[in-house]
Amino acid sequence: MLCFASNYIVGRLVPGEVPPIGLSFWRWVVAAIIILPFTWRGILEHALLIKGNLKLYFLLTIFLVIFGNTTIYLALNYTTAINASIVSMAEPVVTILLTWLFFRETIAKSQAIGVLIAAGGVLIIILRGNLLALADIEFNAGDLWMLASVSGFASYAAFLRKSPKEIPPLILINIIAVLGVFFLLPFYIWETTTVMPMKFNLATVISVLWVAIIVAATAFFLWNVGIREVGANKASAFIYLRSLFATVLAIVVLGETLKAYHFPAFILIIAGVYIVSKAKRQAN
Repeated sequence: MLCFASNYIVGRLVPGEVPPIGLSFWRWVVAAIIILPFTWRGILEHALLIKGNLKLYFLLTIFLVIFGNTTIYLALNYTTAINASIVSMAEPVVTILLTWLFFRETIAKSQAIGVLIAAGGVLIIILRGNLLALADIEFNAGDLWMLASVSGFASYAAFLRKSPKEIPPLILINIIAVLGVFFLLPFYIWETTTVMPMKFNLATVISVLWVAIIVAATAFFLWNVGIREVGANKASAFIYLRSLFATVLAIVVLGETLKAYHFPAFILIIAGVYIVSKAKRQAN
């Protein structure tokens, strides 16, 4: 979640010349190239197994690269960070719903309580301690893109269990990165020719390298390992830590000020995630 949170900070530091699809496309290109030297032998060894599960990897790529990731960059062109944060809070709930719907995985009462407590902490942060601000929020097209993102990430978390255990997490990320490049290519060409091209300068190169190495490669590798170990439902609660880390990074990197409402919010988030992490994984 710390790696994922850095994605938002980079987005605020990068000038406006970075188009959303272009940023997503190049992050997966760079990620695929960087990871390949460490995975190509394993890819060849598991070639038949990968080929046999290619439809699943197509599905996971669509969930993660197209709906989960690219739509975030599109959403932030139309909606506010507050609205996006509120919509993203639905991700654990959607994950729990999908794991129950497709795999009949239930959630413990303590997990449900932990999710609600952590959600309360995130709500305090995004409303800046003023619960009355919730009544003034209006949703727009950007929020619909965020709903697509939430659905994509939740679907990826839920269906990741279908990937064979023999395929290591790093190889899985490499497969998804390569497939993601091919899926994004026609959209990238369209954006470049009809909207705006990707400008290559120091800021864009550094930002692409960061989101490729730290977010696309490292974060999703750790995310895959975590989901395999504790299950999608328990892992989804840790999404709330993303808001906590993003706030801390904004204070340290961007010079934003720590407010009084941050302290109870942090306590609720940490307490909620702790409760969820201590709950026993439910059987399918």
